[in-house]
Amino acid sequence: MATNNEIEFKQLLDVHTYEKIKTTYFEGEEPFSQTNYYIDTPDFKLRNHKSALRIRVKNETYEMTLKVPAKVGLTEYNHMVNVVPKVGTTISKANLPSDIKYILDSYGVEDKELNILGALTTIRMETNYKNELLVLDKSEYFDKTDYELEFEVQNYDQGLEKFERLLEKFQLKHETPKNKVQRFFDYK
Repeated sequence: MATNNEIEFKQLLDVHTYEKIKTTYFEGEEPFSQTNYYIDTPDFKLRNHKSALRIRVKNETYEMTLKVPAKVGLTEYNHMVNVVPKVGTTISKANLPSDIKYILDSYGVEDKELNILGALTTIRMETNYKNELLVLDKSEYFDKTDYELEFEVQNYDQGLEKFERLLEKFQLKHETPKNKVQRFFDYK
C-alpha cells in the first residue's frame, strides 16, 4: 500500500497545442496506455464527498486508488488488487483494502453498493521538467477525446510558478479544468 499527497496542475489543450507540446517536450518518450474504471454508488456518495475511486489497468496490473481531499491537493490511497474491472459490475466491500473500506464506511457506503460506472482510456507520455513530472494525456471516453497537460509537483507555490511559465511558452493562460473523473461523469 502506498499513500501519498498529490499536488498537480492541469490544463486542457486543443489538439494543435497538444501536438506542439508533444514535439517540444516529449520527443523520444514512449507513450503507454492505461484504462481507468471509475467506481461510485448509484447516488454518487463518493463524488458528493469530493472523492474518487478507480481501478487503473496498466500492463496487465490492477491498481485501486481512492483520492480524497487534503489541505493541499489530494491524498491518494493506492493498492495493487486482484479485482478485474468490468463496466456494469458491482464490487463488494470485502474486496476493498482496509484503509479504503474504512473511508467508504465513513461515507455511509453499503456493501455491494459500489458499481463500476464506466471506463476512460488514456494514451500517456511522461517526462522530467525542472525536476518535476510533466505528463501529456490523450483520453478517450464514450465518443469524446480530450487532451491534457499535467504537472505533478512537490511544492504548490513553486510548482504553480513553473507551470504558468511553461504555459506562457504556448500562449496559454492557466485555467484549472475539472479532473478526468469529473469530466467523465459530467459527459456521461
